[in-house]
Amino acid sequence: MTNDEVLAVSGLHKWYGDDHVLRGVDFTVNQGEVVSIIGPSGAGKSTMLRCINYLDTFDRGSVRIRGEEVAYIEHRGRHVERPEKDLAAMRSRMGMVFQNFNLFGHLTALENVMFAPRLIRGQSRSFTEERGHTLLGVVGMESRAHALPSELSGGEQQRVAIARALAMKPELLLLDEPTSALDPQRVGEVLGVVRELARAGTTMLVVTHEVSFAREVSDRIIFMLDGRVHEEGLAAQMMDSPRTPELSAFLGLPA
Repeated sequence: MTNDEVLAVSGLHKWYGDDHVLRGVDFTVNQGEVVSIIGPSGAGKSTMLRCINYLDTFDRGSVRIRGEEVAYIEHRGRHVERPEKDLAAMRSRMGMVFQNFNLFGHLTALENVMFAPRLIRGQSRSFTEERGHTLLGVVGMESRAHALPSELSGGEQQRVAIARALAMKPELLLLDEPTSALDPQRVGEVLGVVRELARAGTTMLVVTHEVSFAREVSDRIIFMLDGRVHEEGLAAQMMDSPRTPELSAFLGLPA
């Protein structure tokens, strides 16, 4: 592990019954990097993201953040799953933005952003409220701080979800197809927020089907196919000169 390494995924395997979804995934993400994951439906992209945050268990391999195992600890000479309290603490180091927003419907935008720091970190109402307003400002939603999710468009809800993920000051931001549930006219506003976070040096791992966006904001791109990392490299190099016919075909380029 280098000093810059935030995330290390090693030999990750996941089965759903007889379906071998992840087949030995390996990659790293360094401080300040934006790494995008692309690939066809069924390649294992979203499953891998959920395994990284241990929202889904995995069957073999390891996920480390800053060198610490996310899911397991050594206990009396055995490799055992972390207690739930420890898991919650590890997950809090990784902000997660879901496809379908997952906001609490009975809480306002501001209260959604304040919720985790108050519950998990025990931070005061005054502190989390001030920071919540700041983060909503970062994503262009400060004027809708007191609106309920039902009063917001899909794009607005997703921007609140990004602010909520940032509220815990995560070391890594995970975004799972952040625009897939949006109307086409709302996609740009969410991608604009992600662009600004990238410019600010936020460390991000983004699963996306927006290939042109991946090229624009990413330092590196990972192309997944059949549960494996099929090709990986610098963003422009991957898009302009794919090394494999499978990536060429996915991008619609001549082989």
